[in-house]
Amino acid sequence: MKIGLELNSHMPEKPVVEIPVVSVSKITVSGDPGEGALVKFETEADADVELILSPSALAQLEALLARAAQEQSKHHPQQ
Repeated sequence: MKIGLELNSHMPEKPVVEIPVVSVSKITVSGDPGEGALVKFETEADADVELILSPSALAQLEALLARAAQEQSKHHPQQ
């Protein structure tokens, strides 16, 4: 079962690049609230992926992850 959560985007629909991620290898968050974060993902490809998130994108990601965890817990209660 997949649970889909989405924020309303004001961006026009664009192509999407899917990259299978093996692991999250690094997260760097600034102590300065005006700066965002860097998240590094390891892939099976020749290159890894680093995402640079603005403060607002980081807040959106945190909110979506919290909602996803809440939804997932409804379907998979802890024992």
